[in-house]
Amino acid sequence: MDLVRYLLLENPLSPCIALGLLALGAAFFWSRTGSRRARAAALACCGLAAALFLVAWLVETDRERVGRTLDLMSSAASRGDAEALIAQISPDYDAAGGGKAALANVVQMGLRLVRASADDPAIAMEDGRATVTQVYHFRPAPNSRMVVPREYQAVTWEGTFAPDADGRWRLRSVVATKPEPMSPQDAARGLMKLAAQFSRLP
Repeated sequence: MDLVRYLLLENPLSPCIALGLLALGAAFFWSRTGSRRARAAALACCGLAAALFLVAWLVETDRERVGRTLDLMSSAASRGDAEALIAQISPDYDAAGGGKAALANVVQMGLRLVRASADDPAIAMEDGRATVTQVYHFRPAPNSRMVVPREYQAVTWEGTFAPDADGRWRLRSVVATKPEPMSPQDAARGLMKLAAQFSRLP
């Protein structure tokens, strides 16, 4: 079922190419034989392809909603817009991790020191939630003296997302898995140590 939804709603190009090839074949046969059935088949394939593209354009799937949230987050991290990134954190963010306020503090502090760009995410949908694995590449923020250690220039994060009451999919929990397991708070403490180290340099 997930594959069908993916092909029909999220990646309609492949079935549309197949329909286009069938339409070309039927049109060629029609041009040679004058068969009404071949003409009808060619027109039907073209109509199905157009309808498929229209439905895919009109219907936004949960995976696409998660992707839209991830795009907003990575764009905010790249330009240092803490408020835009914080807006993608759910009010129900993991209480064990200190809740949304604690993560918001980490984001605000982190984006004063670093910027980040993100690789394409891997999104797994299950039971009304999404688990996302994504690599962020960190670099110093403009006018920052801090040097990001080589081993932390690329960090793999795993986050969970779920819809809030307004229907928007937002971040519910997140941990780093590579280069080592760490929470956002662990990462913030490491950044603070680095910032203190470089602030003491002449």
